Formats: sequence, C-alpha cells, structure tokens
Amino acid sequence: MLKTVSDAELDKIKKAVKNLPLDGKIEVLTMLEEELFATRFKSLLEEFRASAKKYPITIEEISKEAETVRQERYESRN
Repeated sequence: MLKTVSDAELDKIKKAVKNLPLDGKIEVLTMLEEELFATRFKSLLEEFRASAKKYPITIEEISKEAETVRQERYESRN
C-alpha cells in the first residue's frame, strides 16, 4: 500500500538530505534513481509512442536514411 507523506514530513526529509555529507547525498540520489527508473522509462516509451503516432515512418524510410548515413561515413573515411 502506498503511504503518503505530509508537507511537513517532506520538509523534514528535505532538511535531513540537505544536511547530509556529499557521500550521503549521492547515496540518496542513487537510491531514488534506481527506484524511479521504471517510471521514468515508461514515461519515455510513452513519449516515443506518441511521437511515432504523430510522425509515422516506414521501414523503407528508415532503411534509406541508414544507408545514406553509412555511405556518408564510408566516404568521409577515404
């Protein structure tokens, strides 16, 4: 079950984190990044899907662009 935190409790947490040494802050940051990764990744996927619906592209267009980039890179080496 999800527990909510009051504004006062959140302020206490923020103060406690602010008073931590750098190593402690990094540890808290790492913990939050790990905890929030799935949520952030899901949000990113939703943005990609929305963009794909708004600007659809075919496999042929992707292949053509990839081939153009490959050719440009090949030519820049010589």
